[in-house]
Amino acid sequence: MRRVVSRTLALRNETTRGDDSGVSVVELIVAMGIFTMVLVVSLAATVSMSNQAVSAQVVGDTASQLRKTFQSMDKELRYADAINAPGTSGGNIYVEYQVPATAIHGEELCVQWRYVTASNELQRRTWTPGTDADLTGWSTFVTDLQNDLTKADEQPFALHRAGPTGSKVFLRQGLDVYLDAGLSNNKVDAGSQLDVYMVARNSSAESVSNDPSGTQVCLVGGAQRP
Repeated sequence: MRRVVSRTLALRNETTRGDDSGVSVVELIVAMGIFTMVLVVSLAATVSMSNQAVSAQVVGDTASQLRKTFQSMDKELRYADAINAPGTSGGNIYVEYQVPATAIHGEELCVQWRYVTASNELQRRTWTPGTDADLTGWSTFVTDLQNDLTKADEQPFALHRAGPTGSKVFLRQGLDVYLDAGLSNNKVDAGSQLDVYMVARNSSAESVSNDPSGTQVCLVGGAQRP
């Protein structure tokens, strides 16, 4: 009976000493490899989620900027009685229109927009025709614009004069506005764009600025194109 008990204790001691031997180098390498793979997958998912969140935020911001721009132009241009032909100065692209006194605007108003090519921003300022005493500062409406200004169809402003154009006769002046606000400095499908044609309802073929050789409104006796 004593021999059996002693043999059992000896086996238990051998088993205990075997458990203290730890893991092999191969097992450690395999475990580290699995952990590394899990870590890489987790980091990739985190980066992807972060990029998607940033993209969604930027798209929302640019859409909001373009919506604000459209609302401002739409409220003013529909009442305008003259639109100047777009032009450049200092490398920037400008356009102006004159809004007569209305229920919305108690007095005449000159509105000037510029596409700042150095910073790719759209800015706006206003003043009273014939004077620059109440000239406002520039307000930035859109940032990170990406119009390819080397292409004619990506110019931010294009004037449609009243009168015959081909087989059509336009009774009013109109302004094409095209603004491409994508993500960062890369053109992507997720960006926001404004592509709209607006008609100046109070303009006509007799508007001063409608004649290519005529005088441009707002730029005489008031602010200029800096």
